[in-house]
Amino acid sequence: MKRAPILLLLITLACCTKEPVTPAPPPLPEPDEAEILAMIPTNVPNTAYYKELFLDGGCELNPGIKENGIVINGRLPYAIATAGIKSCEYFLSTIDDVDNGYIPSDLQLQTDIISGTPEDLNGVLLYPDGEPRFRMMYVFGGHSSPHGKTIGVHGRRLVNVFYTNGGSYVGSCAGAYLAGRYAGGGSSHYFDLWKGGNMNATGVGNSSIDIEMVSDSFVPYFGPSINTVIKGARHNGGGYMDVDNAPPCTEVIARFLNQKGMDSSSRSFYMQPAVWAYKASPRSGRVVVTGSHPEDAPDGDILKLTASMFRYGYEGSGCAKVKGILRKGDLVPMKYGTQDNRPEYTCIGDLQCHHFVFYLNAPVPSVTLRIEGEGDYDLELYLKKDGFAFPWDSPDYSSCTGGPVQQIETPLLSEGLWYVTVRCATTVTATETIINPATGKGRRFIYSGKTGVLNGVPYSISVDW
Repeated sequence: MKRAPILLLLITLACCTKEPVTPAPPPLPEPDEAEILAMIPTNVPNTAYYKELFLDGGCELNPGIKENGIVINGRLPYAIATAGIKSCEYFLSTIDDVDNGYIPSDLQLQTDIISGTPEDLNGVLLYPDGEPRFRMMYVFGGHSSPHGKTIGVHGRRLVNVFYTNGGSYVGSCAGAYLAGRYAGGGSSHYFDLWKGGNMNATGVGNSSIDIEMVSDSFVPYFGPSINTVIKGARHNGGGYMDVDNAPPCTEVIARFLNQKGMDSSSRSFYMQPAVWAYKASPRSGRVVVTGSHPEDAPDGDILKLTASMFRYGYEGSGCAKVKGILRKGDLVPMKYGTQDNRPEYTCIGDLQCHHFVFYLNAPVPSVTLRIEGEGDYDLELYLKKDGFAFPWDSPDYSSCTGGPVQQIETPLLSEGLWYVTVRCATTVTATETIINPATGKGRRFIYSGKTGVLNGVPYSISVDW
């Protein structure tokens, strides 16, 4: 009986003894804006475009390819299909032979298409925020400086913006000259995509020329290619790259060998670059050009060379970019137009994707992500952890029910960087039209349907938890 209190005390002490509790670590401090932006990769290709390719066969250019020495107006390079490009548009002038100049109506159409109209302020190549609407453009051969002159200062600037913001550029002969800034050392009406690049004339016209591959960059498309000699590419007055004045990051793909029927070893173009590429930065597109006309070939190694140019340009388009960082409770208005020059807050274009991020420094029970658009347009909303939330790249959450208002309500989200994508699913109806029905020459596309999307759909976006 006297031991009961001691036993009770021991039981009581045993019941009150607990393992020490480790307090939960405090949430990590939220990174500042620079730290968050540093987490975003610059090697993820942008894959959201209206279409893959725009072809410029406008004023002072040959609007097609040659068959038996005659320009076939409206005939596109055979290599487009070989390269697997499935969607394209074009402007092809009604004048076949560049020696006949151009007509005023073609010039007006070209200005409307490239430089824009009140219904499409940014022009066909660009979205309202200046991002490329096409993944790549191709420029035919013809008269380079006269073509650049007809496009005008504003149009040339828009082509430069297209390239700088991620659109790739492929060109043949005149298209190669137009990519640079100089011809024979003299500045001209060129696009200056190949920054300060200079070309010299070969002096070879109405002939064919042999080209030797000297790079392995085309191997994924051409196959084993180094030291392969491609015989008989059409050549008509084109040029070669001035090696001494080429900007850094220029890449020589192939070089000229012999002109048909003669030993060219004493000619200025012999062993000089015939095909070259240039990519200014991860954000820019890639320039891939040649001084010759391989685009005319329907088969063989010349066709493979042209298709490789298209593929190398296509896969060198610019990286996906983030508009900004979303903060808890903030409402971000994406309502400005082209003319406002505020790309980080500009409306969204047809089939375009806008990307944002937000950062969680600790898990949260739920997140509400919402967009509210205007007008009769279909917007879509996507969310993904640690990667761009393109609709075709397996996003973690989505809302695409039709209409301009979309909302995502999530369960528990883990800490870290979350990517948000807004996509405009509305686009125009594009109809190919013959410019001159009487002659059957000239091609362009006319837009119909919800054409207001060309100047962008305004919306607002917010995130909260």
